[in-house]
Amino acid sequence: MAAANKNLIRAINRFNILHAIRTHERISRVDIAKVTGLSQASVTGITADLFQEGLLQEKESGESIGGRRPVMIALNPNGAYAVGVYLSIYQINVVIVNFQADILTNYSLPLKKFKYAPNTIANKIVQAIQACMWEANFSREQISGIGICIPGPVDSQTGTVRYLPNYRWEHVNLRDMVQEKINHPTYIENSANALTIAEQWFGAGKGLNHFLVVTLEYGVGLGAVVNGQLYRGHEGTAGEFGHITIDPDGPLCRCGGKGCLEAIVGNNAILREARHLVTKGRWSPSDKDNIRIDDVISAAKNGSKSLQKIYSRAGRVLGIGLSNLIELYNPSKVIVSGKGVEAGSLLFESMYDAIHQFTHKKINGNAEVIVKDWNQKAYARGAGALVIQEIYQSPANRVVPII
Repeated sequence: MAAANKNLIRAINRFNILHAIRTHERISRVDIAKVTGLSQASVTGITADLFQEGLLQEKESGESIGGRRPVMIALNPNGAYAVGVYLSIYQINVVIVNFQADILTNYSLPLKKFKYAPNTIANKIVQAIQACMWEANFSREQISGIGICIPGPVDSQTGTVRYLPNYRWEHVNLRDMVQEKINHPTYIENSANALTIAEQWFGAGKGLNHFLVVTLEYGVGLGAVVNGQLYRGHEGTAGEFGHITIDPDGPLCRCGGKGCLEAIVGNNAILREARHLVTKGRWSPSDKDNIRIDDVISAAKNGSKSLQKIYSRAGRVLGIGLSNLIELYNPSKVIVSGKGVEAGSLLFESMYDAIHQFTHKKINGNAEVIVKDWNQKAYARGAGALVIQEIYQSPANRVVPII
């Protein structure tokens, strides 16, 4: 029992040291001790292990304040590699990331149908991973693990997809299916949570203890960091922001409920309303039978008042929802991301107006709401960050890369 407690304490100290180095980008051992509250002896011992594992590197010496200049420590980008996978409705995106979650290479496998059986998708994920590694000349031995994220509720502890709206899956252990086929450590998470982890570790949420990430896709997702930790809730499925009821008499949502936020704000909702305009003769796209969200955005930006009205309403509803989140969580920052941000001011002008109108300035007026430029590889990068997170916590979760 004493040995187990000692190992746990050392793992926590290891995490805190890596966290301090990542947050500061480069830092001396003396300053690590100050930031973490650990003794200099503990810092020296653990950093020695981390150098031995290849996770750290020395950088230029810091400024001297008398005596020998301190040696600065930074993460070694090539200390570990991970694969990140994002399963979307149209394709499987795969990236290989380094220890700083920089994308080194990527690969996409198109999906030709709208519904797949779980085992078929597991086979396609493995196929895409192997193709990505082959094209980038990465061996299996170089990869520390596989991270997968999906647009639906996930129990990350058991690896179970609770519900995947795209395919109508319920209680599917996709993690174990992939892990058995590829025989490599595999982790799975909701896509909004995976993106939140990436933002916390390497993005706009770095160094923040309280922030939210809202994702605008066909649905609407939420990742919440509270007291520096990703909040998953009682059964691991917290953050279903898209399914809060915003209008009890509103449109039917794909979850079966009425008036969910995503039934007004999500890209599925935007497309539904755009098709209604077509049937009423108020919009005439070039391909009426195959309307894409990009077509809607382009036509709205080019002056379609009817489409602009759809986005204006969606932005106002989103702003009301974000205002409620700000009142509930009291975050220092809210990051809005996802494919939906490509609508730009069509959506966000009314969103910011609603946030300003409905957020109580004297209570939560200091929350910063930012819209982040979207990159389709971001979710897969977030999935890779799942693996990096595990490496931070224990050296047992790392495969030594061959460079």
